[in-house]
Amino acid sequence: AHPGRVLAMMGPSGAGKTTLVECLAQRAQPTSGSICFNGHPWNPKMSRLLAYCHQLDLFRPNLTAREHLYINAKLRMDAQTTEEQIHLRVDDVINRLGLAKCQDTLIGAPGLGGISGGERKRLSIAAEILNRPAVIFLDEPTSGLDSFMAASIMKMLKEISQGIGGSPVTIVAIIHQPSAEVFEELEDLSMMAAGHTAFYGKANELVDYCKAIDKPCPSFTNPAEHFMNTISINPEAITESKKQIDGMVEAWKDSKNKMALDEEVKLVGDASEGLTDPGNQTNPSGCTQLRVLLYREFLDRRRNKLMGRGSDQKAVQSVSGAIFFIMINQAFTYVVPTVQTFPRELAVFRREYSSGIYLLTPYYFSKVFANLPIDLMMGVIFTPIAFYMIGFSDDPNVFGGFLGTLGLITLIATGLGYWVSCMAPNGDVALLVAILFVVIPLIPSGFIINLDEVPVYYIWLREASPFTWSFRLLMSIQWENYGDLQCSSRDREGGFCNEQNVPFNDGQAVLSYYGIDSDDKIIAAIVLCCLIVAYHFMAFGFLVLKSRTGTNLAK
Repeated sequence: AHPGRVLAMMGPSGAGKTTLVECLAQRAQPTSGSICFNGHPWNPKMSRLLAYCHQLDLFRPNLTAREHLYINAKLRMDAQTTEEQIHLRVDDVINRLGLAKCQDTLIGAPGLGGISGGERKRLSIAAEILNRPAVIFLDEPTSGLDSFMAASIMKMLKEISQGIGGSPVTIVAIIHQPSAEVFEELEDLSMMAAGHTAFYGKANELVDYCKAIDKPCPSFTNPAEHFMNTISINPEAITESKKQIDGMVEAWKDSKNKMALDEEVKLVGDASEGLTDPGNQTNPSGCTQLRVLLYREFLDRRRNKLMGRGSDQKAVQSVSGAIFFIMINQAFTYVVPTVQTFPRELAVFRREYSSGIYLLTPYYFSKVFANLPIDLMMGVIFTPIAFYMIGFSDDPNVFGGFLGTLGLITLIATGLGYWVSCMAPNGDVALLVAILFVVIPLIPSGFIINLDEVPVYYIWLREASPFTWSFRLLMSIQWENYGDLQCSSRDREGGFCNEQNVPFNDGQAVLSYYGIDSDDKIIAAIVLCCLIVAYHFMAFGFLVLKSRTGTNLAK
């Protein structure tokens, strides 16, 4: 392998290509022999000058391409590198590898959108050249790509080999079954068979070599494919195939090409000291690494939608279901403790009220106002957690509407709780009645049964249910101005849609499916406010009745 050139390693499966490259790149330890670079034995300091690109392109899907490169630069580059130099290096790599168009796009994952396969491969290579290595090893960089993209990757590798930061780079790439277009881009070529070298030299010399060993390449045939066939094992003729492979290996050892290679290796020594001198580069400190990794985790957590992921058909069910269960959570969170408010101190209340210590109005509203700040504060804490974890719309107006509606639901739940608390004779009955008053109105609220499909004889319950209006309001806030909803690959795999049948084209289609008119938002908010007043009015009325009963008993 030479600086400024790309060496392609080829061979059938099991030939030892990946094992050899992993040993050279210090990703695996050889069982015997030694590794030398420029004639010098390997030492750990040389690892800074080596880069290794794995076959699988693995990324954090919730980072953009630029963020991925920036974080890698912070962790890989010299600790003395300034922030400006890091950004300049990232910009240079992005432009050099043609990633400018996708630099601010989330990388994504298979089935979840993001950058293309070719861009993912370029991004993998980009991360490895940030530190300007002297040698780059790549494990099948063209696998999984079409012939055009594979050829473009090889052209890019040739450009990288010409120099990063002014110094030529040695590139060693494992290539599996190259197309004719890819083979034309190859410079140096190494063919392996059963752990041995069967050919090494310039790629354009392969045809002449085949002819010299009496294995001529037929016309209009890919030379690499022809040579691969001669060194592969035929399952139907294993013994004959092994003999042929042994013959090919021996033919290489006796060839003029091998002798020329041996002479070239002898000349290597102190001619290129660059690879053996990694310089005085220091790693970033532990504190810097912690800060960078925390930054990456915060980015990932903020964008990691545990439920409503993306703008596809499956997200509609996830987000709409989350809205419904958030309503349930808010209702039970505030109804259950509130219903115990008056029953547990009914005897004390009757004694104090009968003694004329206070009036009913101050007593009742002292209860309401004492709990109100805590109840609303819990909603303020809960809302951003649920909102960004689930992945609702990024519109700030949606967040504000969501926060305000949850505040109304909190007031509805506490008002309902006070009503039941004042109405029920004791705490046990109050709890049972409260559960019924929450569960039954939830059924026709719009999620379990679409609003348009509620039976006629239950319409009164639908319209009287606070959860019907809460669901209408939350759904309208989320979906009213939502953009296009696509049929993603995960939707197609799950049978949610296909190219001809997309259930929800946009947010308005979602509202139409649930029987919700977004123009009813103001009406819904007014109805909820009226219900809050009504619940407290009824609660106060029952408290008046209990106070009179208590007075008569006291007399």
